[in-house]
Amino acid sequence: MTYPQDRLSMVDRDPLLKILVDQLILQRVVSGAQPDIRIGGRNQKSKKKVSLPLAMASIILLLTTDVDIWLRCTNSTLEDQLVVIGIWMRKRTQVRCWCSIHHQKHLRGVVVVVLPDLAQHHFYQFYLHFHSLRRLFRHKFSLSPPNGDFIASLLGLNDLDVQVPKEKMNDQRSREAPEPTMSPDPILQKYGRERHGLTRYLLTEEEMRKNDYPFVGSSNTENYVHTQCSEEPTDSSPLFGLDCEMCLTCKGNELTRVSLVDAQGQCIMDELVKPDNRILNYRTRFSGITKKMLFRVKTKLKDVQEKCKKLLPPDAVLVGHSLNFDLQALQMIHPNVIDTSLLFARDFGKKYKLKFLAQEILKREIQREDAVGHNPIEDALAALNLAQYFIEHGPEKIADIKLQNFFLSANNMKSRPDNPDPTSELEQNGLLHPLPSDGLSFLDELEKADRKIAYVSRDELRDPVPSKQFENLLCASNDEILEKACSVTPRSPFTIVKFQHGHFFSKCHTDANEKVACKFTEMMTVFAGPFKSGVCLKSVKMHFESCGPIHSLSTVSETCQPYICITYSVLEGAQLAVELLNGSCIDGCHIKVQRMITRRTLDYEDIFKEMEEDPENKNTIYVSGFTKPLTEEFLQEQLNHFKEMKSIFVPTNPKGQQCVKYCYLKFHSPDAAATAVERIRTHGGLRSMKAVTSSHLHRWLQAAVTCIPPHQECNEAVPQEDHTEIIKDLDRKMNQLYESLLENTLCVILFPGNNSSGSLPGLGLMGIKC
Repeated sequence: MTYPQDRLSMVDRDPLLKILVDQLILQRVVSGAQPDIRIGGRNQKSKKKVSLPLAMASIILLLTTDVDIWLRCTNSTLEDQLVVIGIWMRKRTQVRCWCSIHHQKHLRGVVVVVLPDLAQHHFYQFYLHFHSLRRLFRHKFSLSPPNGDFIASLLGLNDLDVQVPKEKMNDQRSREAPEPTMSPDPILQKYGRERHGLTRYLLTEEEMRKNDYPFVGSSNTENYVHTQCSEEPTDSSPLFGLDCEMCLTCKGNELTRVSLVDAQGQCIMDELVKPDNRILNYRTRFSGITKKMLFRVKTKLKDVQEKCKKLLPPDAVLVGHSLNFDLQALQMIHPNVIDTSLLFARDFGKKYKLKFLAQEILKREIQREDAVGHNPIEDALAALNLAQYFIEHGPEKIADIKLQNFFLSANNMKSRPDNPDPTSELEQNGLLHPLPSDGLSFLDELEKADRKIAYVSRDELRDPVPSKQFENLLCASNDEILEKACSVTPRSPFTIVKFQHGHFFSKCHTDANEKVACKFTEMMTVFAGPFKSGVCLKSVKMHFESCGPIHSLSTVSETCQPYICITYSVLEGAQLAVELLNGSCIDGCHIKVQRMITRRTLDYEDIFKEMEEDPENKNTIYVSGFTKPLTEEFLQEQLNHFKEMKSIFVPTNPKGQQCVKYCYLKFHSPDAAATAVERIRTHGGLRSMKAVTSSHLHRWLQAAVTCIPPHQECNEAVPQEDHTEIIKDLDRKMNQLYESLLENTLCVILFPGNNSSGSLPGLGLMGIKC
């Protein structure tokens, strides 16, 4: 289960690939390719096994002579990130250790198709009708909808405004976009030219919400501690610089060090903190924290929370760089903050790194390359001094410095010191983890590479997007969009195609999502019985747990004799229970195991069959019934007799525990997979069947069974409008567009979800035209 060494020996670096990877912060890829998902790999130099931490995704894009994609990742208990692949260019630059591109000269172009009215649940609501999409695209991934415009998020234009000028639609179809105009400096645009007191630069409630700051009433902050600094701040309120360092535990990022400096630059708190959970990665490269440093530390999170409350006066203003992460690590809520990553505003909502700002504004070097990790006292002081400098000199002085020019000049250098070598990162910690976001935006790189995006849609991208970077091809209908896209994509290196279907699918969005979640919950539910009165539920659970992870188990009281309702966390668990336990004797009773049948699940057999034949699943099998934790060593010991096996995927436990007792095995061929199922079933002990759950579905299914209680009936009385023909037409259009692509063209189809509701996940499909 290691990567072929010949394919990892050379890494082609691509700035546009890196930028698009960094820009789209969405749900993590959890799908595989050739080769695909792995629970680990080996460091090529040290030959040391590499386990993937829970809080990151590892993606490898390999473009061979046949052009192929490699993806490598794990599930996460934290908010996940999607990686979408961008375009190539001739120049080379450093990229993320988890994203490499090989033999890029064979990639002909990139096409991104956006379906803004559709979300992930639509794909599974109309699963049987998306015949072409399921057949053509092997790789699928969940994604979270952006806060604003999806095209803006795709390109890093957080504030992009998109209109549909209906009265100008016909006469603008072939017109060139307007020439770019000089836009005001983003700092002056935000704050004006006059100097202000510090209260002018405090984040508003809306800014805190948009930038994921914890606040009273926000989700997942029930256990957060308030600093009790509730007094209204004034321009003379004291400033305090704050910075935290985190490590990676089995529960995600946790605090390991916190530093606080006062307005005079004196450090008033610098504490090491022992996380409550087992540490997977100290992240020494960035945190400076080592195992030895924390060995005798007794200080816990609650201790530093109490100390912060005592040190901060009622009108304290906290200053930090991307301070939302520090407050999340501290699990504290503070109402008055200045965030220097937002204070020094850039175009399109982009952010400067603290190291860059300290160098250009303060003429101070921090986060030196020869230092072991960041110094939180140094970083907290730098953020504090930056805020003080901004307040003292005012926005006009900052704008006159022309930070963007310095930034572009710095990024034109051939080698950049803030891009560490990925191999050394693996050697140092033995774990892969994401690097901080930095570098040029996608549009910056586009301009440097003299590339243009062809944008085919019924919408027009307005200024401030320069016309030299976009070719707006306006259309009046989806049919015209398809026709124009088919003609443009062969000659365009990067094309964005945006179809629209009015508001057919955006109505009752949440209700439709719940109904699809209900359907899959019902497909994962079985009923077993009859049992004798006083049946031992522990014994029943032991038998049924051999088929897969059980989400809930309860007694049905409406029947004469006791029946048990078992809801699994994966589709395969319910299927195996019906196949293998029906007619078995449990606790002295011969029982029948049957599915939960409702009007939504009448076609479950057809859905199961199609899911088994999905390109991602057809070489994959599901195995359950393990009695020990599924470590990589244990799996290799148990499964090393399968010579045709390519990779193993071990999901996270749906209840947040570290260990699971099931996994997925990918083989080189369907025949090898089928043979493995037969061998496992023949030898007994373990349960196995062909996989039906695509790896990106696990997190969504876990959420589905959590939000739909057992026996809950979804509202069936409201008649649903039939959109089947619209879906079939869309599927045909996607097939026609795909067929028009040149060979070795990367195509990404995005169902971004409803932008107004962040709770509804989207879906991405990715493939390379062969």
